[in-house]
Amino acid sequence: MLALLVMCEVARAGGFGIPEIGVRRTAMGAVIGRPDDGSSLYHNPAGLVLEDGWHVYVSVGLSLLNTQFSLKPWDQSDRFLGASAGSDGYYAPVKPSRAFGAIPMLAVTGHVRPHLWLGAAVFVGNATGAAFDEHAVTRYHLIDGYVIAPQAVLGAAYRITDDLAVGATAGVVNIRVHGERDVFPIVLGADISSLTGTAPRLVLDGSAWAPTWSVGVFGSPHPRVTWGAAVIGRVDATLKGPLTVTYSDDANVPGDKLEGTQTTNQLLPWTFQAGANVDVTPNLEIGGEVRYWLYRQYQRQHTDVVGIFIVRELDTEKDYHDSWETTGGLRVHDLAVAPGLDLMAGAQYDHSPAPPRTVTLDQPSFSHVGLHSGARYSFGRYRVGASYIHYWYEIPKIDDSITSPPSNIKGHGTNNIVTLSLEVAL
Repeated sequence: MLALLVMCEVARAGGFGIPEIGVRRTAMGAVIGRPDDGSSLYHNPAGLVLEDGWHVYVSVGLSLLNTQFSLKPWDQSDRFLGASAGSDGYYAPVKPSRAFGAIPMLAVTGHVRPHLWLGAAVFVGNATGAAFDEHAVTRYHLIDGYVIAPQAVLGAAYRITDDLAVGATAGVVNIRVHGERDVFPIVLGADISSLTGTAPRLVLDGSAWAPTWSVGVFGSPHPRVTWGAAVIGRVDATLKGPLTVTYSDDANVPGDKLEGTQTTNQLLPWTFQAGANVDVTPNLEIGGEVRYWLYRQYQRQHTDVVGIFIVRELDTEKDYHDSWETTGGLRVHDLAVAPGLDLMAGAQYDHSPAPPRTVTLDQPSFSHVGLHSGARYSFGRYRVGASYIHYWYEIPKIDDSITSPPSNIKGHGTNNIVTLSLEVAL
């Protein structure tokens, strides 16, 4: 029965891509329709044609989350947590002791023939993690966890006509996950704490390599108008790794372990995205874009288990719907007082794919509103950039959670993303 409860929580190896790569994206928001730096290898590879010569592009982003959750009690939770709910029916608010993400990118691009551009990049489309104090009321949901997904790609773009180009990338992604929490010792109504202790510790690790690809198109039907579109292919990864449960100090045999391995099929969905940018005046550019993730395919997640004989496989309900994001912004540039300076600002709305009843604290996903701002400055062979994004998360009040134990929460949260970039023309 313990193994059954453990595996109900195993299939959480998912992660969501973070498109906040590159200062044009993070400062203005609208990059797909005019990807004029090395981050085009991530957003729209056809945009390689916007830069002549050879360039090295480095972008480093840091995401700092500020969130707070109040957890609602569940059956017998007060007994094992040693806590009681307040007058509002929730435990005292809890903040993560660590919650951040890293978003780095290194790209090299070059114009090799009259109509051909090539590029190569390494970046991390998802590197997020969070931790709660191991004695907090959230310890049966999450103590420590992270997702890291570095990716390497090769790309090319070909200019078909003066106003139309196509591009593509091919690469590989390495997905790594880690999760740690205590297992709630009530299983199907039975108290197993006399065997396992009141806080048996679950540790899960998994990793996988998988191929990736994207195709894009870029057009300029008018000297003041550009547009772009791209498709990122679906990734089906098989995450494999160890799974252990260590009995707590108050168990019959303290420190005893259940050991096994798990294999989880993980889906990263098809992504469709498009945007357009217009030079309203010689010094003012406006743009907008839409991204659409086909998460409707992510209805259930399958896990196979080896070494824990009671359970050999499990299907976990996800019931995701499609997710989308819309972003718009402006860029002021080539001013007489500062000809090398770009000033940018934008706004976005991102709609989460996860229904509230399946949200978990180890992989929360919430809709959010964001404001972008930033600047780039060109001098000689160099262009430096800096940007800042602020998100406001729309955290719902959840009362119908189907997770085990239930993740019935209320709360609020924000996110601050700072990005720095350096581009060198060789």
